[in-house]
Amino acid sequence: MTISTASVPVGTSPTRIPLGSLAILAFGVFVTVTAESLPAGLMPEMAADFGVEPVQIGLLISVWAATVILTSIPLSRASAAFDRRLVIGTALAVFALANLATAFVPAYGLAIGSRVVAALAHGVFWAVVIVYASSLLSPSHLGRGLSIVTAGGTAATVAGLPAATLLAQTLGWRIAFVVLALASLAIAAIVLIRMPRVVPERTVRARRDRGSLWRDPSLPAIAAFGAASVLIATAQFASFTYIRPYLEQSASIGADWTAGLLFVYGMAGMVGVVAAGFLADRFPRSALTATLLVFAAAFSVLTVWPGSIAAVVAGLVAWGFAIGAIFPIIQTALMRSSTDRTRTLASAGIVVLFNVGIAVGPWLGGMLGGATSPTTSTAVSAVTMAVAAAVGTGGVLLARHPNP
Repeated sequence: MTISTASVPVGTSPTRIPLGSLAILAFGVFVTVTAESLPAGLMPEMAADFGVEPVQIGLLISVWAATVILTSIPLSRASAAFDRRLVIGTALAVFALANLATAFVPAYGLAIGSRVVAALAHGVFWAVVIVYASSLLSPSHLGRGLSIVTAGGTAATVAGLPAATLLAQTLGWRIAFVVLALASLAIAAIVLIRMPRVVPERTVRARRDRGSLWRDPSLPAIAAFGAASVLIATAQFASFTYIRPYLEQSASIGADWTAGLLFVYGMAGMVGVVAAGFLADRFPRSALTATLLVFAAAFSVLTVWPGSIAAVVAGLVAWGFAIGAIFPIIQTALMRSSTDRTRTLASAGIVVLFNVGIAVGPWLGGMLGGATSPTTSTAVSAVTMAVAAAVGTGGVLLARHPNP
C-alpha cells in the first residue's frame, strides 16, 4: 500500500455495502498474499526440484518483500492517472502470468526472476486496492467494507498456505502455482469487465499539510507501532518460513501430518480474526500487548518442548490465534492514535514496515539455521516478540488521547 491521491467513482454514491465487489477484491488479496508466502509451505519440494538448499527457497520470500518495498511507491505514482479498475485488473493479470512462469521454470535463477515480476504486480495491486475499495463505500460503511477486503490477507496467511501445501503434497508444488495463476487471471477478468470505473482526482491537500505533518503529536505513537510491526513480521517469518523443518525435524512429525497441523494453525488464526475486533474495542489499551505476549509464549513452548505433541499443538494454536488477531489489532491502534493528517501515512507505512520484516525474517531464520536447527529460530522469535510487546506498549502509552 502507498499514499495515493483520492478517487471518485463514476456514478452515484453508494448507499449500501457492495458485498459482491468487495468479495472480489478480498479474493484478489487472498490470492496475492498466498503467493507471497507460498515457498514456505513448498520448501522441501521446491528445494529438491531445483537442487538447492532449503534456505535458498526461503530467500524467495525475502526477494519478494524487498521488491515490494523498493518499487510499490514509484510504480503506484506512475499509474496514478489511470482508472483504478484498469490498474488493479492489469496488475492481477501480470501477477497471474508471473506465477504461471514460476510453475514452469526449470532453474532456481529463473524462479527468482519470475518472483520479482510477480512482486512488482503485487506491490501495484496493494498500492491501489484499498483506495479503490474506499471509493466504492460510503463513509458510514468504510470500516466494515475495508475489513472484508483485508480479511483476504488474513485468510491467506492462516488458510491459503496450508491448502497450497496439501495440494503440493498431493499433485506437486508446480500445480499450486498454476492454480493461483488461474485464480488471479479469473479475478482480473472480473475486475476489468464487471467492476465500476474509478477516476483519480488530484488533490493539493498533502502539499498544504506537508509542513505541519512532522510536528503532529501522534507521530511518536505511530513510530512505536511501526517499530513493533517490523519486529512482529521479522519474528513471524524467521520461524514460519521454516515451519516444515520444525515439524519434521525438531518435532519428528511425519510429512503426512504436516498439512493437518498447518490447518489447525489456520483454524486458530480464523478464530483470532473473529476475536480481534472484540478485543480491540473491549480492551483498547491492553489488546496489543496481550496478543504479542501470547506470540512470545507460543514460540517459547515450541522451543522448549518440541518433543511433546501436546505442546507442539498448543503452541501452534496459540501462534495461529495471535497471527490472526495481530494485524487488525495493530491497525485499530494506529487508527485510534493517528490524526486526520497522519492517518494515511500510518496506514501506508505499516504495510511497508511489515514487508521490511518479511524481507528480514527468512534471512534471519536462515542465518540462525532454521532449515537444520529450527528451535534456534523459534527461540529468537520468542525474544523478538517480547521486545515487540514492550515497544507496542510504549506506543499505547504515547497515544494518550486516542481518537474514537
